[in-house]
Amino acid sequence: MGDTDSENELNEESSEQDVNELTKEPDEETGASEEETRARRQTFFRARKFSKSPVAAYQISPGSKWSPEEADEEIKKFLTRLAGDRDLVEATDPVKFAQENDLLLLFGPDEEEEFARLALRFPEETVKNWATLLSGGSRSEAFGPRSRAERRSEAAVASELQSAVFRRLMAAGIGVGVILVIFFGLKSLTGNTEEKVGLGLRFSEVSSVESIESNNSSYLNFFNPITEPALVAVADRIVAVQQGEGQLMERIKVDVPYASLPIKPGVLSATVFQYREGQIALVGPEDWVSGSCIMVSVTTSNLRPLDVLHYAGSETFCPSGIQGIEATPTCLGSSALILPIAIPQRSDPQKLPEGGVGWAEKVRFAIESPTAESGGWEVLSVRGTIEVPEGVENVVIPKFGGAPGDQLEIDLGMGSEGPITGSCIIE
Repeated sequence: MGDTDSENELNEESSEQDVNELTKEPDEETGASEEETRARRQTFFRARKFSKSPVAAYQISPGSKWSPEEADEEIKKFLTRLAGDRDLVEATDPVKFAQENDLLLLFGPDEEEEFARLALRFPEETVKNWATLLSGGSRSEAFGPRSRAERRSEAAVASELQSAVFRRLMAAGIGVGVILVIFFGLKSLTGNTEEKVGLGLRFSEVSSVESIESNNSSYLNFFNPITEPALVAVADRIVAVQQGEGQLMERIKVDVPYASLPIKPGVLSATVFQYREGQIALVGPEDWVSGSCIMVSVTTSNLRPLDVLHYAGSETFCPSGIQGIEATPTCLGSSALILPIAIPQRSDPQKLPEGGVGWAEKVRFAIESPTAESGGWEVLSVRGTIEVPEGVENVVIPKFGGAPGDQLEIDLGMGSEGPITGSCIIE
C-alpha cells in the first residue's frame, strides 16, 4: 500500500513528459550486459591516490562560444579525465556516456567548479541541458525520479555555475591580503611552521665542477636552458574588478574585451630556471616585453609571499600601487624576458618575521594594466601560476650558463598557437 501511495505522489509531481520518458527507459538497450555492469560498478568507488580532483586546474583554451558538436566533444574529454582509469562503456553522446558510466556520482564541489569554467564556452542550449542534468532537473539521470522538494531549478544551477567562476576570480584578485590575515591568525593559534607541506620548487644538485666554475665571472660554460615541461605555466586567468563602493562580487567581471586587457590570455608562458640564483623566464609574442608591466611573487603553498618584484618595459610603466621591488633583467629580448627571483629551498628555508619558516612552492606571475585606473578598473590583469604538480617528486629546476652578451634561445614547448620560443641577451 505504501509503495502505491508513493508512486501516485510521484506521478502527480512529475510532468507528463517525465512519465513518458520513465516508461520508455526500461525498454532501451544498454551498451553492456548486466554481468559486465555489475562487475564494473563493484570497483567504481576507490580512494583517490591524490587529494586533488582528477580535473583540478583543467586546461581550457580561451575563445568564443563552441558549437553544440564542439561542446559535446570537450565535455566528453572532461568526463573521460574525471573517470580516471575506471572501465568505461563507450558512447558518442556525452549525456549517455555520463549515464552509462555513472559519472554524475563523481561530481563534487571541485568538479562542478571546473565544469563551470568549461561551461563559459558552451552554447546556451548545452548550458541549459547540463544545468538540468547536474541538478536532477525534473528527474534524476543517475538515481531515478525525485520529488519536487528535492529538485533545484535550472536557473539556480546556472547561477551556481557562474558563482563558482566568480569565487575563483575573487580569490585570485584579493586572495593574498585575506590569506595573510588568516595565515597569521592560524600561526598564533597553532604555532605550526610550514615544515609539513610539500617539497616545493627545488634546484638541481651542484656538481664539484660547477662549484669551481661558478666562482668565475661567467658562472658556467655557456649553454641554453632546457625546459622542464612540468614547470611551464600559461597566463590565462583574467582578474578584473571594477572600481566602486559596491560589493566585490558585483564588481568582478568575467567577460572583459580582449582589447581592454594588457595581453591576450593564453599567449604568454613562463617557467623557472637557475642562473646564479632563481630566475623566471617569460616568453610571448614578438615585442610584448617593451609594452608590458610584469609582477612576480614567490609564495609558500598558503600563498604567503617570500619575494615580490615588478618590471616595466621600455615603452610603458607600472601602476602606482604595484607591489614589490623593481627588478633588473637577467636576460632581455623582444619576445623573452628573464628576471631574478628568490626561490628559498626546503633545505635552506626563509625565516618569516611572524615566526616559523617558509620555502618556495609557487611562482605567480601577472601582466598588469598600467591604465586600469583610468579605465575604471580597480584590478585588471592576466595571471598564471607555476607549481610542481601534485604527486610528482622528481621535478627540479633546470639551470643555464653564460656571460653578459651571450644570446639565449628559450623553448617552452608547444602552446595553443604553436611553438613557444624566444631569445634574449644576458645583461
